[in-house]
Order: sequence, then structure tokens, then C-alpha cells
Amino acid sequence: MPINYRRTFKSSLWTLILTATALAPVLAAPSIASLTSTKIKTLAMDTEVIQENRDELKRIEGDFAQAYRIHNIAISYAYPDKLHFESVILKAHIAYTINGNQKFTSVPTFHVHKVEDVTNAPGKKQSLLDCGMVPPELLLAYNATYLRKEGANYVFQLLPKIKTEPIRDVVWIDPKTKITVKREHYDRNGHLIAWYQYKNPQQIIPGVYIPTRVEVYNPYNKLAAVTAYKNIRVNKPLDMTIFNF
Repeated sequence: MPINYRRTFKSSLWTLILTATALAPVLAAPSIASLTSTKIKTLAMDTEVIQENRDELKRIEGDFAQAYRIHNIAISYAYPDKLHFESVILKAHIAYTINGNQKFTSVPTFHVHKVEDVTNAPGKKQSLLDCGMVPPELLLAYNATYLRKEGANYVFQLLPKIKTEPIRDVVWIDPKTKITVKREHYDRNGHLIAWYQYKNPQQIIPGVYIPTRVEVYNPYNKLAAVTAYKNIRVNKPLDMTIFNF
């Protein structure tokens, strides 16, 4: 029987390809720890709501619509796990502070002085994740699972280690800027609560980028609000007493 050299060659070629594929090293999934905001020791900035749609905000679960009534907020952060929000509305001073697992709300004008332990409810406290970055201390309370790569971005799921916590997040991280260019916020049942885009990053100091525009969308993909970040200062001295209560 004559030998079909063309078929034999193709068969051998495919064998070599399959063998090479099988022997090729499997690339390890990227570590989210290497994509966190480790270079940020302190951060201070002013935020301003520059666009809002009240009807679309009301379609987001929780107190989103109420929170966006405060249009100007000064934010301060100190590593690890210290965050302070401050604003004045109708001459009433409002402060909201996170220090570890303690959350403090203060509105002296209305005699509000509330301290809450959120050790077993990490979803109740805000972090730099809300500002477009993954702080390294977040990984103490959340498990991160690598899902895939989309374009230049790495996609991770962030799930609270406490199984009774009813939320999870999916984040798209730019490995160059370490900004979460997109974040989807879900409940544990997979219901989308809201999603965000963090845009227009600026390099404030070498190697540290901060987004300057944050867009929040409701579950129906309608733009609900836009916030601008201004007067951004990184690794500058802070008055650490603002985190005391």
C-alpha cells in the first residue's frame, strides 16, 4: 500500500503541537496582593458630586440616593484601615470614621455620636475599594479569586471571609495603575446592586495613580451619578487625631 506522506506529515505535526502544548508551562494566576495600593501610606482629597440623576439613584438598593445628597466630602486615609469622611451641610458638621473594625458617625448639631463594631460585618464599612483602589488590608477580610484577563485588566472576585456577609464584588484592575477601572457590587445570590467605573487616573507621585472621575450605574445600566476627585495629596502628613473617637 503506498504511503501518504502528506497525511503522515500532518499527523506528525499535530502530534508535535499537542505534545508541546501539554509540556508548556502553565502560567500562574496573577496575585492580587501585587496589585494593591501598597505605596499609599496616607491619602487626602476632596470629592464633589458633579452629576446626579435622582430617579436612577433611587433604583439602587440601600441608601445610595440619600448618600448622594452630600455633594462635597473631604476624604482622608491612613494605612492600615483608617478612613475619614467629613462634610458640612446647612452648617451641620458631619463626620464618618473607620478605624480598624470600629465605625464612628458624628453629627454634633443633632447630638449623634454612634460607635459600631463591624468585625463580623466588613461590608458595612467603606474602604479605598470604594475610591477605586484595593488596599492591602482588605485582603484580611476578603478572599480574592482570579477569574480571567480582559484586555490589559485582571478580573478578580472579592468575597468576604465571613460567610454570613451577604455581598461580593468583582473588580477589573489595571496592572499599570493598580486602579480598579471597573467594579461590580453584588449580593451573595448574584443580584447586581450597582457598578462603578473609575476613570481619568492621574499619577500623583511616582508609581501612584488615583482616579479623578467615578461613575456609578444602577443595575439597569443607567448612569446614576458622577463624582470628581480634586486636590489629591498622597503620602503627605495628616492630622492623625481625626481617626480618634
